[in-house]
Amino acid sequence: MDRRAFLQTGLCAAVAATPFASALAEYKKYEKHIPIGLELYSLRDIINHETFPKYLKWVAETGFEFVEFAGYHGYSAKELRKLLDDVGLKASSTHTGLDSIQGDNLKATAEFANEVGFKYLIVPGGLEGRIRASIDSNKRAAEEFSEIAEKAAEYGCCVGFHGHSGDYQNIKDVNASAWVTFFNFCDPRVISQIDIGWCDHAHSHGALFTPSQTMQLLPGRCKALHIKSNNVDVKGCVVGDSDDRVDWQSVFETAHEVGGTEYFIVEQEQWKVSSCDSARECLENLKKMGW
Repeated sequence: MDRRAFLQTGLCAAVAATPFASALAEYKKYEKHIPIGLELYSLRDIINHETFPKYLKWVAETGFEFVEFAGYHGYSAKELRKLLDDVGLKASSTHTGLDSIQGDNLKATAEFANEVGFKYLIVPGGLEGRIRASIDSNKRAAEEFSEIAEKAAEYGCCVGFHGHSGDYQNIKDVNASAWVTFFNFCDPRVISQIDIGWCDHAHSHGALFTPSQTMQLLPGRCKALHIKSNNVDVKGCVVGDSDDRVDWQSVFETAHEVGGTEYFIVEQEQWKVSSCDSARECLENLKKMGW
């Protein structure tokens, strides 16, 4: 079956669902350790220039192994590297605007990342209108990202795209996932940062694929995975709590066996008590699952 026929067909073989509780022991079977970090957007209500060092220390003491940036709060690359080193953290990636990796801006953005010590430059949304408008519009967006990926490689960096709910829905008037189509058109070096919570939300509202099915369709492309429950339909829901309906066994198995995943990145966009409490609870529940 060629790519076009595959995209038109729309649905891959279903991943068998296993009840959450009975699967917990199975998580420990993997020898590969995928570290767990925190997307700093999760603490956006309390982080600013003055508090940034304090909360980097909190992230490390809580047990996260690295961070993904969502802004640098006025710190230089050299200062950020020292702040991370002082508390024993690494950085995996950053969320950065599309304009920051376009044209002459790419060189400066990549050099900043290299000095801090990470290589993944992830654009957090902003393409939904383009990748859902039509197949041709989707392809043009992919070609643009592919050109950027080629240039970024010259600086030792990789570019990627982070999806929200609309990005996982169908292309207008076509029975094909906008997300999967985009990455099939892209250079293989473009990173697919699937947000499990947003993908699950999209699937519950008509998108073709579950999070694990989406990963299966993009083998080796899911280097930095966002670990999040569906915060939209269940406000403040954290990974592994009683309201969390994500099939985490499927997600973790696919990440290990197919996704090429190097980083699990916790992100919490809403919280029941506080941002710190929610981030900590996500990590504690992941550890209970065997991570």
